[in-house]
Amino acid sequence: MTLFFYGSNAYALRQQLTTMVEAYRRKAGSDFGLERIDGTSVSVRELSANLAAVPFLATSRLVIVEGAAGNKSAADKLAGVLAGVPESTVAVFVERQPDQRTVGFKALLKADKVVKFEPVTGPRLSVWVKAEAARLGGEIDAAAVRELIDTAGEDQWRLAEEINKLVNFAPKVTAQSVRELVAASVERSIFDLVEAMTAGRTGPALGLYRDLLSQRESEMYVLTMIQWQLRNLLLASSAPDGMSPAELAKEAGLSPYVVGKAMTAAGRMDEARLASAYVAAADCEYDIKTGRMRAEAAVEQLIYRVASEVAE
Repeated sequence: MTLFFYGSNAYALRQQLTTMVEAYRRKAGSDFGLERIDGTSVSVRELSANLAAVPFLATSRLVIVEGAAGNKSAADKLAGVLAGVPESTVAVFVERQPDQRTVGFKALLKADKVVKFEPVTGPRLSVWVKAEAARLGGEIDAAAVRELIDTAGEDQWRLAEEINKLVNFAPKVTAQSVRELVAASVERSIFDLVEAMTAGRTGPALGLYRDLLSQRESEMYVLTMIQWQLRNLLLASSAPDGMSPAELAKEAGLSPYVVGKAMTAAGRMDEARLASAYVAAADCEYDIKTGRMRAEAAVEQLIYRVASEVAE
């Protein structure tokens, strides 16, 4: 049996592997037949021999191979490797964010079972948050779910950690407990920064920028995220009347959650000013990359310039 797991949802992929490993250990009564292989550096001969090996002190084997699609010396031989896996072995090939154009990736698509792990967003993510809280013995209401996702973002690793912390603090999770215990994600902080900047609130915008620097976020990363947020706001602002967040998300290749926030915020903003801010952010990047200004001062000047123009 051969399986191919891939996709950008590292949390769901890792949870599936953990479930498989635990199920194997329960069934086998030990982990003698469990093996993990670094596929990025293994030779085809070693990989084939390992997968074809007879179970030792076990009736079956579970072999997890990570990164083989990117192994140039083995990629074009993976089809043959898959074909050589015996019935006594379950081989799971794992790729986090593979280049889907490669020979190795296309070969792995011929596995007996292929599962793509995509990010969970929108209503499905809300359902998952509630289920995760219940699994930990807690309860979270709808308002708290919205507050948690809005504050922490959509990353399931981060959300799982925060849910565990919240439930341990008090089994009944409320929006108030989320506000008290969960720190804003970088994405949320930059969204708030852009919102303050484009609303002419210079002091709060500069305060958020300095907070991000104190958290050791790089100036160029902050600038890139400002540009990304401005782009999303412009897309939302220019969307045709009646277009839903789901429709715009599909067109723009963005998360419905991100688009929903952008559409709500864009309704309070002037499109011309957003466009001007986006151009100013591009000019800021040029000034930094050409050495005309230091990054920290350039981003601070961008925030002050945009906010001041709005406030006039």
